[in-house]
Amino acid sequence: MHKSRLSAIVIDCHTDHIEHAAGFWSQLLGQPSYADEDGHRATILAGDTGMSLVLEGVRDEARIHFDIETDDLAAEIHRIESLGGRKVSVVDHTVIMEAPTGHRFRLTGPTSHMLPSSGNVWGDE
Repeated sequence: MHKSRLSAIVIDCHTDHIEHAAGFWSQLLGQPSYADEDGHRATILAGDTGMSLVLEGVRDEARIHFDIETDDLAAEIHRIESLGGRKVSVVDHTVIMEAPTGHRFRLTGPTSHMLPSSGNVWGDE
């Protein structure tokens, strides 16, 4: 058995100034943003839900995707593939997956303290 849960909505921003981009979303949502040290990523926590809005500076197209955190990447990949999804690539300890509809999303290891208490439990499929 393993757990997984939706952990973040990620906005890929074509910008060199992530603080400026995060400022818009921070003001829109009424929540503070926290930029990382290298200035390529900012996080806005969505209250006590454990969900976050993440802004990442990218060179390619601006788009939105989501992250799913799991305590067992191999089991979650297998579960998603059994649903018709497919593994696209592995980038910096995350797995890029694609839904049957062509939408891409990322699988990550545990990224928050919320997974143990709020994740979906999946059995041996």
